[in-house]
Amino acid sequence: MLRRLLAWLVVILAIAGIAGGLGVYKYNEIQLATAASQATPEPVEAVHSVRAREGEWSATTRAIGTVVALRQVDIRNEIAGVIAEIGFKSGEVVEAGALLVQLDVRQEQAALAAAEADTRLAKLTLDRRESLRASAAFNQQEFDRAREEHASASARAQNLAVIVDKKRLVAPFRARVGITDWQPGAYLDAGTLIVTLQGVAPDAYVDFSLPQDDAAAIRAGTRVTLSGPAIPGGTALADIVAEDNSADGSNRAIRFRAVAKGFGETLRPGTFVDVTVTTSEPQPTVLVPLASVRRSPAGQHVFVLVEEQGKLRARMRQVTTGAVQGDDIAVLKGLATGELIATSGSFKLREGLLVDTGAVAQPAAEVGVN
Repeated sequence: MLRRLLAWLVVILAIAGIAGGLGVYKYNEIQLATAASQATPEPVEAVHSVRAREGEWSATTRAIGTVVALRQVDIRNEIAGVIAEIGFKSGEVVEAGALLVQLDVRQEQAALAAAEADTRLAKLTLDRRESLRASAAFNQQEFDRAREEHASASARAQNLAVIVDKKRLVAPFRARVGITDWQPGAYLDAGTLIVTLQGVAPDAYVDFSLPQDDAAAIRAGTRVTLSGPAIPGGTALADIVAEDNSADGSNRAIRFRAVAKGFGETLRPGTFVDVTVTTSEPQPTVLVPLASVRRSPAGQHVFVLVEEQGKLRARMRQVTTGAVQGDDIAVLKGLATGELIATSGSFKLREGLLVDTGAVAQPAAEVGVN
């Protein structure tokens, strides 16, 4: 029995010795790792920085606008006929009064010549009856008949002249014609679309729609900003000149029309541009570079650089942003004027990381937060 107890005691002492040895080894390993980490300098990231500055912010909304010519029209023939002459080339600019399409009018011209001859004959008969008014041979009934026959012949001639004129289609204003495949000899039913004219003018319209809530703050005369690759320089200003008299029945949006002065030759009708509309009065705000705002699943944030124990460290700050103004963005909440923030290179930062910008930040306690 004593021998068995001694055997167990030896086992327990062996296990305790092994555990103690492992503990001492692990402790020494941790100490060595700690010493090595203390000997290694803390990583530093180099970034650009800027101080948040005071500015103004206005609520804005964006819409897609469509460029519309000041004048445009679809040219259709009122009377059926065969094309005798095409007076334009697809895509060219035509002046007001220029011939577009001449329909065959040979039959109408012959009938017009006969009607004009009848008119002249009726006029001669009427003059003879008129000359007999003072004589005993004058007959009032025959005079009345001659007068009405002259009026009827004249009306027939005028009607045929109108038909001949309607078969000659001319440009109502200076415009650029669209592409057409019509050729002489083609028969056109009444109302056939021949070509579309887009007026050529110094200015152009831009039509866009806004939801009824945003449209409540917009009136004729409101200035909007146009942007897009079709605009030289990227942006341009336009003034609203009209608004529709009712909201669209399907989406309750209200249509507006702005005029872009000086862009009539540049903006092609039917193309799209971005329209930015200001819907509130300017309000004080904090402006920071757009590149300084980062996005994450938690929302938008910036890295504020604060001095801690003589070193700059990055501190993540959640912010609420507003409109973009050029290269800047308005910060509505979460940042104060004068705070130093990281800009270019901020994607490399994380909470508490040491940074190097060459600037001196204010201590965190000295700067308030909105």
